[in-house]
Amino acid sequence: MYPDLIQIGSVTVSSYSVMVTIAYLIGYIFLGLEVKRKGLDDSLADWVLLAILFGGLGGAKIFFLIQNVTFSEFFNEPLRFLSSGLTFLGGLFAASFLIFLVGIWKKTSFWTLTDCAAPALILAYGIGRIGCLLVGDDYGTPTTVPWALSFPGGSPPTTESVHPTQIYDTIIMSFVFLLLWGIRKYNFPSGWMFSLMLMILGFQRFFIEFIRSTTPSFIDGFSQAQLISIAIFVLGASNLLRLKFLQNKPALT
Repeated sequence: MYPDLIQIGSVTVSSYSVMVTIAYLIGYIFLGLEVKRKGLDDSLADWVLLAILFGGLGGAKIFFLIQNVTFSEFFNEPLRFLSSGLTFLGGLFAASFLIFLVGIWKKTSFWTLTDCAAPALILAYGIGRIGCLLVGDDYGTPTTVPWALSFPGGSPPTTESVHPTQIYDTIIMSFVFLLLWGIRKYNFPSGWMFSLMLMILGFQRFFIEFIRSTTPSFIDGFSQAQLISIAIFVLGASNLLRLKFLQNKPALT
């Protein structure tokens, strides 16, 4: 674990902050490449990045607080909880909403913008998980596999050997990024890339939650993230079916 990379006087730069910054920068590069390939206004990449930045961080923080903190705990120690973790799924919803608003403002299809952003989002997610590993956050359940790790200074700390689910996420998302980046030039209708991304994210997160230390839901044996993952998968699948129906629908004469 390397939670702190640099300390200058009383200012500490955390490894998580550095990895999140790298994730956004690299994601922005691939977002820009896709915007340019589609022949869109170059400024759209900047606005979508801002939507992902503010929506992603804001939504991820709000959802983390909803999941993990009571009102009394937050009001007693607001700075502590505001500087604590993030929840990716909350950031995904908020960023998608802000991208929708950007689309309205710039008169560009929401699906076109999210198709452009999908590979970059996946790659940024995978890179961000490296930050989780470095600070000892979002790890898995106890295990005896040879590659198990412990996080005695983690959040929360554990001396038990656990699944390094952060590494699993990074590896899986790297392959998903390569898949999406490789097939992005196929002539599918607008919205298919983002919908496929939602389905993959929902599927992956649902199953990895079985080996993660996570927040339980009101359904015994399932976490909150698993229920949200099901909803994300259904949203993606529903839109793909909608696109398939529209593609096959006979033209009116």
